[in-house]
Amino acid sequence: MKVCASLAVVILVMALIASVSYAQQSSPDDFQRGLTLYEAGDFAGAKAAFEAALGLVPNDPVVLAWCGTVSLQLGDAKRAIECLEQAANRSEGSHVIYNNLGNAYAEVGKSEQAEQSYRRALEITPDYFDAHYNLANLMARQGNFVVAFNEYNRALEVSPNDPEAHINFGYALQRAGETAKATREYEAARKIQPKNTAVLSTLGSLYLQSGDNQAAVEAYQAALAVDANLADAHLGLGTALYNVQRYTEAVSHLQQATQAAPDDFVAQYNLGLVLAAQQQYEQAEAAYKQALAVWPANVNCLINLGWVQFQQGRYDEASTTFQQAIQCQPRGQPQREVAYLNLAWSLTKAGKVDQAFEQWQAVAKRFPDSSQVRLGLANAYYDRGSKSEALAEYLQVLKLEPGSAEAHNNIGLIFLDRQDVTEAIVHFKAALQTDPQYVYAINNLGAAYQRQGKLDEAREQYQRALQINPNYQPAKENIEQLQPSEESEPS
Repeated sequence: MKVCASLAVVILVMALIASVSYAQQSSPDDFQRGLTLYEAGDFAGAKAAFEAALGLVPNDPVVLAWCGTVSLQLGDAKRAIECLEQAANRSEGSHVIYNNLGNAYAEVGKSEQAEQSYRRALEITPDYFDAHYNLANLMARQGNFVVAFNEYNRALEVSPNDPEAHINFGYALQRAGETAKATREYEAARKIQPKNTAVLSTLGSLYLQSGDNQAAVEAYQAALAVDANLADAHLGLGTALYNVQRYTEAVSHLQQATQAAPDDFVAQYNLGLVLAAQQQYEQAEAAYKQALAVWPANVNCLINLGWVQFQQGRYDEASTTFQQAIQCQPRGQPQREVAYLNLAWSLTKAGKVDQAFEQWQAVAKRFPDSSQVRLGLANAYYDRGSKSEALAEYLQVLKLEPGSAEAHNNIGLIFLDRQDVTEAIVHFKAALQTDPQYVYAINNLGAAYQRQGKLDEAREQYQRALQINPNYQPAKENIEQLQPSEESEPS
């Protein structure tokens, strides 16, 4: 499962116009006051001062540029464009003015004009970092990743230690599916800003996607060392710990994630997975139900909820849940075989023999090339006493999965029932080639030997079964009752 952290796609660079000579006929007091207020962070006051200065010198490109820049800072992109266009027309070619004009155009969605402005800035100053960076962000937003990647690289050639350039380049690479390259950029950003929790969390997510769970654990732990309350980092760390089967730690972090964000579907769902892995089925059920309260039609969550209900022996409820999962599967998309399969098993376990048999037949028609489905149908025939039909289905299973231990074992039972002991032994041995620890086939092989009168070989197999499972009752009974004149019971 993927836990994705997100970063801002675009970070506008507000490159400020350097203070140059001011027109002599103006009043420098308003302009200087604007600069002072801007430096103090009072953008509204600075704008008022620049507008006052502009009233005296309406055509001065420096005042126009500052008025446009501070207007953009205040979110007034329309006024920013008005001032910056005039400044650009009246200046001798300021790359900074064109860059900020590009920012203003981008703010109002005029992408073509924004691109033209950034490129004009780069014609004036080819190694201008801000224009390369902002053009890269613009192209990435539009999905033009080839140009975006080129511009990020150009920006980083100029300023290789700019963390935001590495971050946004990484984000664009993520969107383009270039996970390895994205990881490289976030790692570069981490070297520059080792305590940037967004970078650390995103690295954790990327490591998870690439299957490097240990690196993900380290990245998320580093993020939580900076801020112990990061819900996303707890979620990612819990997921990575689950993947490496450190379940107790995983539960702790996923519980913290759900406490911080109780309506986070992924956190609740992943908590259910870990609790189920620990066989804490009641708690897992509660987590899955909380997840479904957020996303009621999630097929995977419904399937897992049905599974934990099944594990608790509540087969009727499990059947209902699997039916809901089937109903929620989107039309026109591949259907989840496991939902149909689990429904058939639930009906079987619930003792609804006829319904279960009908379900197995229906599932086999839907998924004719599934060895699991064919095996389930074969078992259903066997349980009904329809041994010939069962044999035909078991043989179909072996065509789909030649090494199926269960299919070979059950075929062996059918031949044993037909008194064809030699053929039965062939299939019991075939089952054990696939799974040497398969106690059912070991015991049954012993039963077959016993029917041939090979009592030492039979005893050897029963003992072998009990070495694997000392509590396996059929083997216990067979070895206790073993007499030359008796037949043993297969299982």
